[in-house]
Amino acid sequence: MQILRHHASLLVGLLIAAAGICLVLGITLPVIRLTRLYVWTDTFSIATVIWTLFSEGEFWLSIILLLFSIVFPVLKLLYLLILFAIPQPNLERHSQRIHRLAWLGKWSMLDVLVLALVIFYVKSSGIADAAALPGIYFFAASVVLTMIATSQIQKPE
Repeated sequence: MQILRHHASLLVGLLIAAAGICLVLGITLPVIRLTRLYVWTDTFSIATVIWTLFSEGEFWLSIILLLFSIVFPVLKLLYLLILFAIPQPNLERHSQRIHRLAWLGKWSMLDVLVLALVIFYVKSSGIADAAALPGIYFFAASVVLTMIATSQIQKPE
């Protein structure tokens, strides 16, 4: 029984670490490539989109993207790491903490959905050609790995 707990604990730790790495890659690697008139190509990462919006005076939009793309996922991973690392002797408190973590998780796939809609819109409008790049897949992988890790700590040891 102790060996199974050790393996489960190791699995959760690896999932959290992998989710963190995927999150960093998802934020920094290009997520979309826009090509206009077959000549001009621009690639954007989540970080460059936020910075570009901020530098062009779109403060509220950049803050919203910063919150939902970077702050919420990082907070969720940190909270998950805390729940994983600190023993939870009180089942009721553990359940409340898991509920808070689930609330943060509701916003996890929002960025992936928004980017998919942007790619669809750009392709269908004829403004430019758009393609998803590896950053979006790393970001989505971070969300999925975080969800799996969360499900693994639902029951305290």
